[in-house]
Amino acid sequence: MRWRLGVGLAFAIAATLFLAPSSAHAQETAYRFEIRGVGDSTIVISTAHHDWVRAKQKGIAVDPLRHDALVARFVIVSVDRADSSAIAVVTGQTTQLTVNHVALITRPGKHWYAEPTFWIGAVLGGALGAIVAH
Repeated sequence: MRWRLGVGLAFAIAATLFLAPSSAHAQETAYRFEIRGVGDSTIVISTAHHDWVRAKQKGIAVDPLRHDALVARFVIVSVDRADSSAIAVVTGQTTQLTVNHVALITRPGKHWYAEPTFWIGAVLGGALGAIVAH
């Protein structure tokens, strides 16, 4: 009888955590960066206060005067922490890039082991397994 109560309690906790509201993916937005300079096939982006920007990240350039119309796509090739800038290679463009455009880069997500839901599930699963095995 006690184990049924334990299983029921564990199930209720798991259901509560599973059904709890979380942020929608539509609420996550890309970060905006100033374009400092434009070359033939490269752009220089200001990365001040954004230590998470790394090489090989992809982004897009948009025109804020045209309601963020897509202007170009790019891949970051190098990041200079001392100068707070990044150099990116343009991989495709619809319009000539200028410094009036802005770059959008999405911040990478956390690793699976850094998510609290993983650890909550591991603890609840271990507890449920111990209760059922007893």
